[in-house]
Amino acid sequence: MKHLIDIFLTFALLLSVSALCAEEPSSALRFQSTTHDFGHIREDGGEQLCTFVAINEGNSTIKVTNIETSCGCTSASYNKGEIAPNDRFEVSVRFDPFNRPGRIDKHIFVTVSDSERPIRLLLEGFVQERERTIDELYPFDMGGGLRLRSNFHAFGYTEHGSTVEEHIGYVNTSLEPIAISINHTTASGWLTVTHPAMIPAGSTGDITLCYTIPEECAVYGTISDTLYIIIDGIKARYPLSAEAIVTDNFSMVDDISAPRADISKNIIKFGEIKHSKEIFEEMITLTNSGASPLVVRHIESSSEAVEGLVSNLSIEPNESAELRIRLHGESIELIEGIFTARLRIVTNDPIRPMQTIKVNAIID
Repeated sequence: MKHLIDIFLTFALLLSVSALCAEEPSSALRFQSTTHDFGHIREDGGEQLCTFVAINEGNSTIKVTNIETSCGCTSASYNKGEIAPNDRFEVSVRFDPFNRPGRIDKHIFVTVSDSERPIRLLLEGFVQERERTIDELYPFDMGGGLRLRSNFHAFGYTEHGSTVEEHIGYVNTSLEPIAISINHTTASGWLTVTHPAMIPAGSTGDITLCYTIPEECAVYGTISDTLYIIIDGIKARYPLSAEAIVTDNFSMVDDISAPRADISKNIIKFGEIKHSKEIFEEMITLTNSGASPLVVRHIESSSEAVEGLVSNLSIEPNESAELRIRLHGESIELIEGIFTARLRIVTNDPIRPMQTIKVNAIID
């Protein structure tokens, strides 16, 4: 089901892009070429330069009002003066290939005074990947010679009855073997960690993080684990952590009869609040626009100052429930200025199992 939705969204995006590309700008500013091919270039070969040249083929003066690029690796400079009829106009472009191996597909959008649509310029080519250093391949220096590719992984939605795992690469850069063990500081109870007890000098391998969620499980929402690797008896410099969002098993859910969770708004603004022990409250509506009962599985908050209370945990099709958002003043006594928290609602909606409500306030 999720695969079909992804295909549909991708198809719709391609249709939109094709429609935009089919509309040519009506500007009289004509470029000799709107595409530049760098060919095959080295990632560590330094900045690449090119120039796009245009002529004003119209009878009126044209002004270039703005130029934007599709990536921070690409910059463009140009003469901001007016372009008289038959005058020449140039856009100088710089492309930095460093840390951007693979195909080049970058766009420059030239906004002109005589057209509602910008002129699109294209950079093409291929960046040949450079050889990475050990520090780049394994950027997390845990100490004792142990380096990791990453020290965090978000597994995303993880359904009841499923097992998901992630392999985090390591290397021992020391000249001696190292012994490692794991010390959990925050444990969900659902994560297992597989690792060698001893890593030879210079060797590489993987530490495996694995979440296994039972089919019959009462846990919903975000689960997280934080652990430290003990290297030759010494705690690593940085923790290793993982998290997942536990949901229902949707493998047998029929799209037509599925529930749908619609929230009336995703941002709650309490405005300016004085320090007090008062409880501030706002209300939003949770509606089931699907064809079967919508069940609120879990409501979680990123702050103890904010809580969500729903008037009905099971909502029939075409029915609604009140979701009460509370901000506890006594929990924000030490906060000054802008306060932000996130309230997450987990339901049995297979399309959007978790929805987030942003809560804002200005604490005076």
